[in-house]
Amino acid sequence: MAAIQCSLREDHTDEFAGPLSHMYGTSTANQRIESWWSIFRKQRTQFWMDLFSDLRDRHYFNGTHEHKCLVRYVFLGIFQKELDEYRELWNNHTIRPVRQSLCPSGKPETMYHLPHRFGGRDCGFQVDPQVLQEFKDLLPPTNSLCGDDNLQAYFANLERQSQLAPPINWPAAVDNYLTLKEMAGL
Repeated sequence: MAAIQCSLREDHTDEFAGPLSHMYGTSTANQRIESWWSIFRKQRTQFWMDLFSDLRDRHYFNGTHEHKCLVRYVFLGIFQKELDEYRELWNNHTIRPVRQSLCPSGKPETMYHLPHRFGGRDCGFQVDPQVLQEFKDLLPPTNSLCGDDNLQAYFANLERQSQLAPPINWPAAVDNYLTLKEMAGL
């Protein structure tokens, strides 16, 4: 990510252009992001960590490429729904003012789109669309969940054969995972 950040800013002329557009170091001094990660883990990711740990402990998941691909195939929609919900909640919560801080307060979504209302400015830079396309070309195809189109097609075929409905929540996703795992002989 650091290389991409620096590459996207290599043609700019401000004091943070090119290699100066990224700073290496720990984030322990950044209390805000550390607080956010703590909240995010407690409210969202710890559940998933515990769920997959339980599947592993019960020998339903062993970390092989096939198991990882099946997890991505079955759970990706549920993960994305969770992330979208959390993003919506976070971006529309209110950051309270702090007397000893110069940091602005308000709703992150509004602060991002209307920085001038909060004493800020838009720090975005234009990037050549051709440069963006070069980076996109390095990414795996978005239709491949696990980098193995054949395995993904195999799971989709098993799903059709068993007439499984796409999962709408985590218990349904676990059921689908276990059903497809058994059908695939994993």
